[in-house]
Amino acid sequence: MKVATTVILAGSLLLAGITLPGGVRAQSAVPLVKTVVLDPGHGGKDPGACSGQYREKDIVLKVAGYLGALLEKHYPDVKVIHTRKTDVLIDLYERGNIANKAGADLFISIHVDAAQSRSATGTSTYVMGVAKEQANLEQAMRENDVITYESDYSTKYEGYEPGSAESFIIFSLMQYAYREQSLAFADLVQRQYARQLPLGNRGVKQAGFLVLWKTACPAVLTEMGFITNPNDVRFVGSASGQKEFARSLFNAFSAYKVKTEGRGIPIVLASYDAAAGATDAEAAPEAAATKENGTKPTSGVRYRVQVAGSTVRLDARSRQFGPYRGKVEERKIGRMYKYFVGSETSYTKALALQKEVRKVVKDAFLVAFDGDRQITVSEARRLQAAR
Repeated sequence: MKVATTVILAGSLLLAGITLPGGVRAQSAVPLVKTVVLDPGHGGKDPGACSGQYREKDIVLKVAGYLGALLEKHYPDVKVIHTRKTDVLIDLYERGNIANKAGADLFISIHVDAAQSRSATGTSTYVMGVAKEQANLEQAMRENDVITYESDYSTKYEGYEPGSAESFIIFSLMQYAYREQSLAFADLVQRQYARQLPLGNRGVKQAGFLVLWKTACPAVLTEMGFITNPNDVRFVGSASGQKEFARSLFNAFSAYKVKTEGRGIPIVLASYDAAAGATDAEAAPEAAATKENGTKPTSGVRYRVQVAGSTVRLDARSRQFGPYRGKVEERKIGRMYKYFVGSETSYTKALALQKEVRKVVKDAFLVAFDGDRQITVSEARRLQAAR
């Protein structure tokens, strides 16, 4: 795939004529990341791993909720689907079907690890493949044993038998068309965990997880530390820890989306609360905007095209802004640094500008201001009509 030299480059990652599990056939196309499926593991009568008051099914459901909220806020054009939003058990087979029916571009299965030893610690992220270590084999077989809650599992999973190492190894050798893309995302996840979280990094691994088997898109299963380790569970069992896991996964998603599509600018969130609380800050009065920006408020309705947002300040002269390098306007609104192109009083001209900017920054979107106060586009149009 060839894109403008002023934006981040990425390989095409084309899939031509590959038959996927379940009979799905991939088509050659420019890769886009428009639909993501979040899969909180276990649920219902399957609690997953447990330790004292903590249950895996509850922890992962909360992390998926926090992650979904971040994705919906910062990527409104990306469709976010949850395999479950309540405490119910979804068959492993059906979780993959949910992704396939939605035409998902990325599948993230969220779990918490467990071990007999309380000293086992750290995060890991798995992709579909042959387990190279006995520990990986045992972990995947343990997660796969959830199918015993399902009826007719032998037919659904084409003869796979829980507890059978021979069955597992044969199953693991089945073709997995999205291995490279899955490995790329898994690596980004582990990099974020290592940079942002106070837990050890066990790295990217391969094993034959049934939940990844028939998912016809890049897919990973991430283990957020060990519920059996006192330090790990203290972190991942807390609301603050769950939010930090969600933030790390969001940052990995943003980097993966930019890398896969070969355009745009990654959104880097320095903290969950700053990112999630930006809505209230954006509605701050003009006086607050003046104080933070160090400029006198302007008056009247104007439309701008937002090309980036981050809780970490970006260099406006960076090449990542492509042809808008050195031309973007930076505004600190609340705890967020936001970067805009253009300033139009005409809604029609603003839409034309958005269309032009999206040729380079695909996820750019229109925003509106009344003076220095950010408002919704619909409110801006009402104000202009009234004036």
